[in-house]
Amino acid sequence: MRIWRSMLYVPANVPRFVAKAPGAGADAVLLDLEDSVPADRKDEARAALADAVPAVRANGADALVRVNRPLRLAVPDIEAAVAAGADGILLTKAMGAEHVALAAELLDGTAMRIVAMAETAAAIANLDQIARAPRVAGLLIGAEDLAAECNAAADDELIVLAKRRMVLAAYAAGVAPFGTLGTVADYRDPDRVRDLVARSRRSGFVGATCIHPALVPILNAGFAPSAAEIDLARRQLAAAAEAAKEGRGSFSVDGRMVDEPILIRARRILAQADARR
Repeated sequence: MRIWRSMLYVPANVPRFVAKAPGAGADAVLLDLEDSVPADRKDEARAALADAVPAVRANGADALVRVNRPLRLAVPDIEAAVAAGADGILLTKAMGAEHVALAAELLDGTAMRIVAMAETAAAIANLDQIARAPRVAGLLIGAEDLAAECNAAADDELIVLAKRRMVLAAYAAGVAPFGTLGTVADYRDPDRVRDLVARSRRSGFVGATCIHPALVPILNAGFAPSAAEIDLARRQLAAAAEAAKEGRGSFSVDGRMVDEPILIRARRILAQADARR
C-alpha cells in the first residue's frame, strides 16, 4: 500500500504555483491538467509537465498528474505524464476495471501507479473491481460530482456512505483509501480540519488531497501516528515477543488485552512511522 498523507493540487500550467509547491511539504503534488486548467490551455499544461514534474520533487515529494476525461483528452494527458517521468496519475471519473486497465496500458514500461477517483453512482457500484484493476495504488471519491449526479449535498450522509464503502473496497484489495469524511476546501478553519482529519483517520482513511498549502501540515500530522501510538505499538510488540517465549498468544499491556488483531495495528503504526523517516 502506497500512502501519501497529503496530496497538494497544483495547476500544471501556472509556473509560480509549481515553483512554490516543494516548499509546502506535501507527500505528493498533484499536477492538475483537469478542472483548474481551461479548455484552451490543455496543450500548454501538458507541455509544462516536462519542467513541473522534476520541479515539484525538489523536497522529496512524489509527482502525480490528474488527467482529464473523455478519452481523447486522457490519452495525451497520460502520454505527457509518462514522458515527464511522473510517479503516477490520478484517473478522474473512473467507471470500472476496464477503464482503469485501458489507462494502465499507457503506463507500460514504467513504474507509475494509478489513484482512481470514483465520481458517479455507477462507479461506486464498481469500487471492488476498480480497486483490483492494474496498477491501482489507491482510491478517492469525487464528492462534488457524485453529489451533483445524486441531487444531494456534498456533505450529506449519502456521500459519506459512498466514502465508507470506498474504504472497505480499498482495504479488501490492499490499496490505500484517500479522502476525508467531509470537505477540506475551507483552509481558513484549521481546527475544524484537524477534527475532520482525526475522525477520518479513525474511519480508515490514510491521507487526503487539498488545494491550499496551509492544509498540508495539518494532513501530515493528522494522518501520521502520534508519539503515544508509536510508543504503545513498540511496547505491545515487545510484550508479544516475551509472551511467545511462554507459548501465549494473548496478554495485557497497560491493562488492556492484546492479541493478533491488536498486533496487526501495532505493526502498521510502526511501518507508517518508519516510512516517514
